Amino acid sequence: MMLDKKQIRVLFLFDFKVGRKAAETTRNISNTFGPRSANERPMQWWFKKLCKGEESLEDERSGQPSEVDNDQLRAIIEADPLKTTREVAEELNVDHSMVIQHWKQIGKVKKLHKWVPHELMTNQKKKKSRHFEVSSSLILRNNNEQFLDRLVTCDEKWILYTGDDHLSSGIKKLQSTSQAKLAPKKKKKVMVNVW
Repeated sequence: MMLDKKQIRVLFLFDFKVGRKAAETTRNISNTFGPRSANERPMQWWFKKLCKGEESLEDERSGQPSEVDNDQLRAIIEADPLKTTREVAEELNVDHSMVIQHWKQIGKVKKLHKWVPHELMTNQKKKKSRHFEVSSSLILRNNNEQFLDRLVTCDEKWILYTGDDHLSSGIKKLQSTSQAKLAPKKKKKVMVNVW
């Protein structure tokens, strides 16, 4: 039988009034209700509080709330999907890991803001199959004649780097990132040489 915290506090209030020590009370509760039912550190904290004359069994220690209102979280995410978990956690006054945990409960996932095609169109499929045919024939030809070792290639390419690959947001699991609101991009050009 597992006791809740309030019941355990009543037991150690009784033991305190009888004159027992925190360690002895912890052992008695653990022996009676199981090894993990009481921990000595919290017992010492409560006994110290009782020694000061405070006999209230309510835990008034401050801390972040352990629960997140899913409706409030959903409203925040839908209002601004680019908010980070830390920003949402700060707004709700909870830990960011709690926000991540509740995102899953409301059916949201983190998606990077990149345009990534998930399905090929028919013309793209034809091109891919042609590329596969050519690549396969070149590999087979190279088995007979080592011509690829004699090739030297060189190419230059300007690549436009937008710098937004680190941005992500909470969107519905089945929603594509193309529907998500994108932040303004920081553009930068880079020259790439391949040989």
